[in-house]
Amino acid sequence: MSFIFRIIIIGIISFYMPHYLPWWSITIITFGIGFTFDENYFSHFLSGFIGVGTAWLFLLLSIDSSANSIISNKIIDLLEISSVNMLIIYTSIIGGFVGGIGSCLGKSLKDLLYKKKKKRDFKF
Repeated sequence: MSFIFRIIIIGIISFYMPHYLPWWSITIITFGIGFTFDENYFSHFLSGFIGVGTAWLFLLLSIDSSANSIISNKIIDLLEISSVNMLIIYTSIIGGFVGGIGSCLGKSLKDLLYKKKKKRDFKF
């Protein structure tokens, strides 16, 4: 339940945050979410990747449709990419990696600051 909840929170905030802050603000968001919740690193990376990746996919599709692909066509000419769809997929994958790494960084900072006590295996 926590995994899906993290994906939804990250996705919603990552969709609306680029309207007000720079694109790298998603790292701060996923860092905070990773610091707050306590699960394994793979789960944190995957939730950050899926949340930011899907949010950026929908954000890029809405920007591309509102601009009638004028900017996208100029970018694919510069980068020599085959189509606008591939540009959107590549960009959302890069955003997903940034989100996943930010979430893992939040988890690792929490592990550094709050070390768990080791349990003793022996009993008297």
